[in-house]
Amino acid sequence: MKRLLCAACAALAFCSGSLAAEDEDDVFELDRWYAGAGATLVLPQGGGEMRRLGGATARFGYYVTEFWALDFAADWCEDHAAVSGGALWHWWGYERFDPFFTFGLRDWIETDAGPYGGAGAFYHLDDHWSLRFDFSAMLGVENGEMVYSLCAGIQRSW
Repeated sequence: MKRLLCAACAALAFCSGSLAAEDEDDVFELDRWYAGAGATLVLPQGGGEMRRLGGATARFGYYVTEFWALDFAADWCEDHAAVSGGALWHWWGYERFDPFFTFGLRDWIETDAGPYGGAGAFYHLDDHWSLRFDFSAMLGVENGEMVYSLCAGIQRSW
């Protein structure tokens, strides 16, 4: 199941990036990329293998359009790690406050994997730096339990 989720994330990234680019040079435009890091709190439901964990998240992404981005993250929380791939959609934006929705697939390595959805907001400090706040919920495919996570961090856009 986990290999299937990883293959689906890779296919999503490849297809979305190649279909969105008007020509092949657009894929490498630096002003469409972003990277960031943040502190993460994981709150699993029920009595599964996971417990409340604190850790860090590293993420990067690519804006396919002005409102859609491919969003990838790696989480390290004490004795658990996760990788995720999905999409970020800007609902609307103000001058500094910019809410968004996320959805995709997350794999908590050696624990569970499944689809996730979430919401968050950017607070833009300037044209390149932003504070990023995320909330997401993942439905575990193998055990049917929800795993919630909160993340706050900083992001750099080019």
